[in-house]
Parts: sequence; C-alpha cells; structure tokens
Amino acid sequence: MARTRKTSPAKSAQHAQILSVPEMQVFNTGIYVRLSVLDNGKADSDSIESQVDILEKYIAERPYLRFVKLYRDNGYSGTNFERPAWEELISDIQKGKINCVVVKDLSRLGRNYMEAGSLLEKEFPQWGVRFISVNDGYDSATLNSTEELTAALKNIVNDYYAKDISRKACSSLAAKRQKGDYIGSYAPYGYQKDPENKNRLIVDPVTAPVVRQIYLWRAAGDGYGTITRKLNEQGIPSPGRYRYEQGIITNNNKKGSSLLWNRHALKDLLRNIAYIGHLAQGKCRASLYEGIPVHLTDKSEWDIAYNTHEPIIEEELFQTVQDVNEEQSAIYKSNYGKYAHLPKETNPYRKHLVCADCGTQLKLVRSIAKGGGKGYYSYVCPTFEEHKELHCSCKKSIRSNVIDTAVLTALTTQLQLFSDSQEVLNRLLAKCEAAAEKKRENPEVKRLEKELSSKEAFSVSLYDDWKSGLLTLDEYTFAKEKYQRQLSILRQQIQELKGTSSMTVCETSGLKDWEKKIQQFRNPKKVTQALVDAFISLIRMSEDGSVTIEFRFEEEKALLASEIERLRREAV
Repeated sequence: MARTRKTSPAKSAQHAQILSVPEMQVFNTGIYVRLSVLDNGKADSDSIESQVDILEKYIAERPYLRFVKLYRDNGYSGTNFERPAWEELISDIQKGKINCVVVKDLSRLGRNYMEAGSLLEKEFPQWGVRFISVNDGYDSATLNSTEELTAALKNIVNDYYAKDISRKACSSLAAKRQKGDYIGSYAPYGYQKDPENKNRLIVDPVTAPVVRQIYLWRAAGDGYGTITRKLNEQGIPSPGRYRYEQGIITNNNKKGSSLLWNRHALKDLLRNIAYIGHLAQGKCRASLYEGIPVHLTDKSEWDIAYNTHEPIIEEELFQTVQDVNEEQSAIYKSNYGKYAHLPKETNPYRKHLVCADCGTQLKLVRSIAKGGGKGYYSYVCPTFEEHKELHCSCKKSIRSNVIDTAVLTALTTQLQLFSDSQEVLNRLLAKCEAAAEKKRENPEVKRLEKELSSKEAFSVSLYDDWKSGLLTLDEYTFAKEKYQRQLSILRQQIQELKGTSSMTVCETSGLKDWEKKIQQFRNPKKVTQALVDAFISLIRMSEDGSVTIEFRFEEEKALLASEIERLRREAV
C-alpha cells in the first residue's frame, strides 16, 4: 500500500495560494555552443547552427528564461576551457549580467571530467548560476541526487571518450605521417591539396612562383625585413590572407585582408623541406590520453618522408638559402653574445599593452648604449617596425622604466582611492546600522520577519511534498520559484525598514573580493605580471608616448561612489 503524507490545512492553502499566482523568477540566460576543433572552425558548420536552434527554441518555450547573449566557440577543443567565448561568458557571469547558462549537452560544456565537475558542483552554485543541459535533462534548479549522479557519470564518460579518441587519433596520424601522407589542416603556401586525395600535395600555380621568387631573393642575400617589405608593397597576399581569400577560415586568420607578410611566416617558408618534395611532420604534438600538452618537438622526433610530391625549388637553391640562413643566424648570435652579461628584463604587460592605432601587442626590445657597456629596454610597436606605414600610422616607442613608473604611480593612486572609498562606505554603513538599531522594535519589521520565517519553512517543505507525490515536478518548480521571489521581496522590505539595504548591495557586488585583492597587492614596489593581470585591463600607447590605462575595477568604483552618495543622502 502506498504511503500517504499528511499536510496541514494551512500549509495546503498556502501552497494552493502560491501555485495560483502567475509571477515567477526570471533568469538572464546565456546560450553556450561549441564545435570541436576537428571541424577546423568552419563558419558555415551546421552543427553550431543546430545547437543554436535547439537552445533558442528551448528558451522561447520557457518564460522564466530571458535570452541575453549567445556565446559561440567554433573550432575549439572541449578538453580544456581556454576558449574565447567561454572566457567571455565567465566574465559576464562575474559581472552579474548572466545568471543562467544553457547548453545542448554536457559534452558542449567540456570533456575534462575534473574541470566540468568543479563548475557544476562548486563555481556555478557559488556564483548563483542556474545551469541547464537540454539533451541530458539536467537543470540545477530542480536537481535531485539521481540526476546529480547521472551528470557526474556523463562527465566521466565524456572525459574517457575524448581520451579514447585521442589515443586512436595519435596512432592513426603517426602511421599516416610515416607513410608520407600529408595530414595538415591546409596545404603549405605554394601547394594545394589534391582534390582526389586530400593526403597528397600538388603545386598551386598561383602561389608557387611567389615561393620561388622569395628563395631567389634570399639566396641573393636579402634580409627578412627587405623581403617582407617587397612582398607587402607589391600587394602579394600573405599565407594567412591567401587562405582567407580561398575560404579557409581558421582561428589565426580572421583579420582577413589586413594580414601582411611577417618574419615568422617568412622564416618558416625558407626552412620548409616541402618545397624540395619532402615532408617533415610531427613538429608540434600533443597527447590528451597521456596528459602531454601541445609542444614543439625536437628535430630528432619529426617524421620525415622523402619524394612525396612535386618540388617547387631545386635542391641546390634550397641549400644555398639554408647556408644564408645559418650565416645570418651566426652573425646575430655572435653580436648578441657580446652583451650576454648585461641584465635582462621580461615583459610583465604582455597582451595588456598595445598600440593605440593598430591594436598590436607591444614588443619589448633591447638596445645597447654607445660603447656597449650598458643596455636599455623599450616597448615598440612591432607592426610599424616591420611594415612601417603599411599597417600602422607612426612609430611608437617608450622606455620600460618610464612606463613602469607611470603604471605604478597611476595604480597606487587608484588603489588608494579605492581603499579610501571603502573606508568611507564602511563608516556610513556603521552609521546606518546604528540608526537601524533604533528601528528594531518596529511592529512592521516584526510582522515581516514572522512572515519571512513562515514562508522559509514552507519553502523547505516543498521538496518533501514533491518526493511524496503531493506536487508534480512542474508544480514544485513553479512553487519554489514563487517562494524564492516572495522571500527576496520580504528580505528587501525588512532591510529597507532597518536601513541596512546597502550592505547587501555592496556584499553581492564583488567589492569584497576587490578589497581582499587590494590588501594582497598593497603598496606595490615593482610592476609584475601578477599585478598587471590582477588590476589592469588594457594599456594603450599613443604616438606622443602617452599611455591610457583601463583598470579592471572601473565598474566597482562607479558602484562604490554611487552607494556612498546614496548613503550620505540617507544619513542626512
């Protein structure tokens, strides 16, 4: 005989009243979609669009989900979380813009069991984020122990699946490399993939003459800078631009027609044995199942196959160019070695320091003073240094000690202002709290607190009523959301009557986290990468050498100032 559960008339009436009210909590929802790196980031992929269609329809059918933004990672592996759209989503969550994330299935979230599990069990609950995986039937707002176990098992399966695929792919690709099959995502500049055999290279009649000309220039003694300048001035498409124009879109050539020839592309081209008909593959490897990250391999580990396709360059010309490369490299190392005893510097700014005109990350370069007894470092725009006015408006350079001083001064001032503002806020909050103590006996406060306690008890009992069958899942979900909304309103009313509403605003805004971070880096004496990453969003350097700094806590500063002003008005 099925067991029944007794419920008091008052409680039943309370639940009935809740279920009859059409209001509900609405979640600001972000859609996250991802396509595997195996699809090479194809912009026209049906898989991405299919995910979007499913999730948009899912949200449209649920009025408690308000669509805010689509986050799309096209061509990124699920084995780690270093993906641009994912990082943008996390940033928006931490800023309070998103409090619900919807994915097609758990494998779109990621195939790393440890990291995916941590997100579901720790980070999302701490941030107050509702997480929904449509195909898995997973919703953290209505989660029970069985669903939680199922999600954990699926994460383990996804992780195992990724590693199993990695093991098989590594073995298969190694066999192809050793056999002489070409396994690259796209052909080297100067070649095309054979339409009848994608693992075989054929000469590209458009770009092969360019490759030959480059080798002739280098054999004649032209430097990398001279050659890149000739190519760019003649309007010859760089490898990245050429692939873009052919419809091959990757994560590295999305700038399209603005991609110019550079030293890096030229060096690779002038050393590649593909141009004399051989293949050297396996230069960069990774192994998920062995836990080996992406890394460059030693030349002894390369898989080399000979006479696999038609050459573009004669071996004699190729060898002449290699001799020039080695000679120039020896001269550079000899000159550099003269000053090896001088102090070295590292770049703590990295991606945070950019050219104000072209947006390129500035490069740290060393210069030697006359006489060779002293070296100094400067940050320069590498785009202008290499391409001049072709891609950037003017030369920019600033000494490293000058920008370090400017950044330290500005950052110290801003951190002190932030700390001073927090002290003012704390004093005002204390004053408001003291005034609120006098209102504790307010009969309305007592009535609201009693109602709050009653509703909290009813809210807790909802789960038992659902498990026992008194409520359906839809009724339970609706009632739970309604209770949470009412409880939030009651707490807000009580706080306002007590004069302590500002405390909640400040504690949930992230200001407390910034207070801890500022204490950690108080009175910095030196610019470090950790310091820059913690507090600086972007530094732009202009033509006149001036810098504009964007700090990470600008929104929090504005909120702090607003709260202080409001509390001052209330305290009057």
